[in-house]
Amino acid sequence: MNTYKKLLMILAILPMALHAQNNLPVDMVYVEGGLFGTQVYDSITNITKTYFSHDIPSFRIGSTEVSVQDFKQFCKETGRKMPPEPDWGWKDPKRPIVNVTYADALAYCNWLSNKHGILFTLPTREQWEYAARAGNFDTPDFIYNQKLPNSYVVYTGNSKEKPDCVTCMQPNELGLYALCGNVWEWVLAETKDQEKTTAVGGSYFETAEHVRVSSNRNYSKDLRKQDIGFRVVVNPN
Repeated sequence: MNTYKKLLMILAILPMALHAQNNLPVDMVYVEGGLFGTQVYDSITNITKTYFSHDIPSFRIGSTEVSVQDFKQFCKETGRKMPPEPDWGWKDPKRPIVNVTYADALAYCNWLSNKHGILFTLPTREQWEYAARAGNFDTPDFIYNQKLPNSYVVYTGNSKEKPDCVTCMQPNELGLYALCGNVWEWVLAETKDQEKTTAVGGSYFETAEHVRVSSNRNYSKDLRKQDIGFRVVVNPN
C-alpha cells in the first residue's frame, strides 16, 4: 500500500476514534497497561514472591460501581424491570445496584455499548486486580493493602450492614472507588462453565480477611444477592 492510501485510511479512521474517545462517560478511568504478577508464598523462606507472567493491555474502567441511578436509567430506556429491592431500599440513588444477575450486568454493558458506540463489558478478573493494585505487584505498599478499618474500604467493621454510596469512601491511587469492599463485583466469565462465574473484592457484609485484592468467590450466574454488583470496562480495541 502506498503512502497516499495509508494517509487516506488514517484520515478515515481518525474521526471515528476521536468520536469514540469523546463518547466515553466521564467516570471511565484510564489504566496504563503493564505486567501482571502472580504472588506465591514460599514456606521455606517465609517470603511471598511475585512471578510476572504476561502483559495487561491498557484499558479504561468505571471509577465506581454501577449505581442505582445508573441502573434505573438503563431500565427506563430499555423497558426492563428493576431487580428485587434490597432491605435498605432504592431511596439513595448513589448506592451501588445490587441483586443483579450476571446476565443483568452483561445486558447493562450492551446497553452502554449501543448508547456510546464503544464496546463496554465487565472487567476480567486480572484487569480488576491490576486496577485494584494500581499495577503494583512489587511491594505491599498500595491502598487496598492498608490495615482496616480505613477510609477506603466498606466492610463489616464499618458498614452498619449496608453498602455506602459509590463515592462515599476515598479512592485508590488511580481514582477508583470501592474496588475492595462495599459490594462484590461480577467479573467476566473466563471458562466454559455455563452456570457459574466469579465475583471479586468482598463486600460490606464481609470481615477484613475477605475484602482484599485477592478475594473472590464462585457464584451461580443466576444468583441475586444483596451484596453483589458490578462495574464496567472499555478495552483498547
